[in-house]
Amino acid sequence: MVMASAGVNNMPAGPGAGPEGADPAAECRLRRRRRLASLRHVASTSAGSDESAAGGAGGEEKAQTTPPSSESSSEESDGSAAAINVASAVAGLPAATDAGAAAVWPVAFGSVALAGRLREMEDTVSLHPSFCVWADGSPMHFFAVFDGHGGPHVAALCREQMHGILATELAAAAEHYLAHRDEERSWRTALSRSFARVDALAPGACACGRATAAECACPLSSGQRGAIVGSTAVVALLVRDRLVVANCGDSRAVLCRGAHAVPLSEDQKPDRPDERARIEAVGGRVMFINGARVRGILAMSRALGHKLLKPEVICEPEITITTRSDDDECLILASDGLWDVISNKVACDVSRQCLEDGSPTRARTAGSGEAGPSSSGGAPVAQQPEPRCYRAAALLARLALGRESSDNISVVVIDLKARS
Repeated sequence: MVMASAGVNNMPAGPGAGPEGADPAAECRLRRRRRLASLRHVASTSAGSDESAAGGAGGEEKAQTTPPSSESSSEESDGSAAAINVASAVAGLPAATDAGAAAVWPVAFGSVALAGRLREMEDTVSLHPSFCVWADGSPMHFFAVFDGHGGPHVAALCREQMHGILATELAAAAEHYLAHRDEERSWRTALSRSFARVDALAPGACACGRATAAECACPLSSGQRGAIVGSTAVVALLVRDRLVVANCGDSRAVLCRGAHAVPLSEDQKPDRPDERARIEAVGGRVMFINGARVRGILAMSRALGHKLLKPEVICEPEITITTRSDDDECLILASDGLWDVISNKVACDVSRQCLEDGSPTRARTAGSGEAGPSSSGGAPVAQQPEPRCYRAAALLARLALGRESSDNISVVVIDLKARS
């Protein structure tokens, strides 16, 4: 690009611009060869070759600071100008002051969503890499699992609208960040507001993913909707070297860091001491009917929707922000259909082994579409998922089925390493 600019700037204006009788085409070729020779000299100088060091140490520095001599010929002036442009471009690159900002943090992903042993599929997954850009220009990636209860309506609503609502809230939070420079607080505020907005839409949710005051006209609107329908939500945002996880319910996010499984969310169950105290403080009851349940109905203390169970069941997410490290292997998001029968450690070991074993082909395979083989109709994504991630997610789902999971099973595996 610099070469093109130098060539344009130094092209003769027309046949009469050069010395009388000179061939413009030949002169142009001569100047191009001299410019290329100058560029090769600058490149070898910046690489620190022995030959250029012997010929003139600090040659690049001289090119940056010393203007062309007025006694030089026009051809030499062209070559010097090109050298100055290249050296200035190299010197103008910003220095990496923050290791986290300078590093390249790769992201690859794959997912599977299965009805399992249930007749109806109420889980959904949402995969939106580069769904928005943060205030500093960094791309943000959105991955989520939603586990519906009482019907697929709220989970479908989350799948279709959560990422769009969050993008709007992040745009507003970016203004706060630019004014106050409190990045993590801005992210937390945007996530909390997004969950609250989706929760407000939940009573009018249709299984198609829309929210309407009147009955939706789509073929899926005949199912149950209303005050008892709801969904869990575990959302992961990847931006630069940060993993931002927001959880509402008993779906879970687990980070595989080296040989260790690091939970990035905590299940919000009614018998968790702090959750039970909160429920009882607002006049609610935790009843033990096939496990701890709010009013004997819902087996979690936080969720989107479930208007009938408010104020005991709230939609406020618990948010964790984790700094990535070179030891991070992958991030697993899954519904309780997986976690009820597979431990964090086993899930991480299986995923890590799948990712390390590699893939027999990087081409699209059957079932490795944008959201994996899902009867929930996963949302499209901007790029093809990594087959190894899909294989890891599929193996986890099959393992859960083999261990007789009785629920829908949704798994997202996000590879956090650059694998060839």
